[in-house]
Amino acid sequence: MIVGVSQPNTASRTVWAFLTALNCFSYFMMSKDWIKSILPTMGSVACFVTFVLALVIGKLEPMNLFEWGALCLCLVAGIQWWMYRSATYAQMIMQVTIIVSFIPTYVGVWTGSAVEAPIPWFLWAFAFALGTAVVLVRWQGRYRDLVYPVNCFILHAGVGVLAIPAVRTFF
Repeated sequence: MIVGVSQPNTASRTVWAFLTALNCFSYFMMSKDWIKSILPTMGSVACFVTFVLALVIGKLEPMNLFEWGALCLCLVAGIQWWMYRSATYAQMIMQVTIIVSFIPTYVGVWTGSAVEAPIPWFLWAFAFALGTAVVLVRWQGRYRDLVYPVNCFILHAGVGVLAIPAVRTFF
């Protein structure tokens, strides 16, 4: 983004800046495991730094109605967590929100309106694969702990695949 290789999607970056912070806290509260929570914490820091950089260098554009909807889903998860004190339910809403927040990025990469380099997306997919392995190594029989890293592995790897120019031209 800084050197002009990437043109990030405004909605996804804005939503992810807020979504990942809530995700980080709700994942820890749900899993009660600091080791499993390292990945969401680092993801939150990375998303926030990317958001601020995009804001500072002027890469962010106004969000459309769909993008505001994704941000509202994030708020619903936060309100649900606060009202019912259920990090698990908040975490599951967050996973739906993460999927929704990826839609503009998928559309942008597919149509060519957003340019993404595949390597960072594959590196994040690898990080989520490692996060999945950490959950399995520290297995406590709670399948809900797997939802976040598996969901994000699939989503990040998908953007990486679509970001490969040969893939887009093939379809």
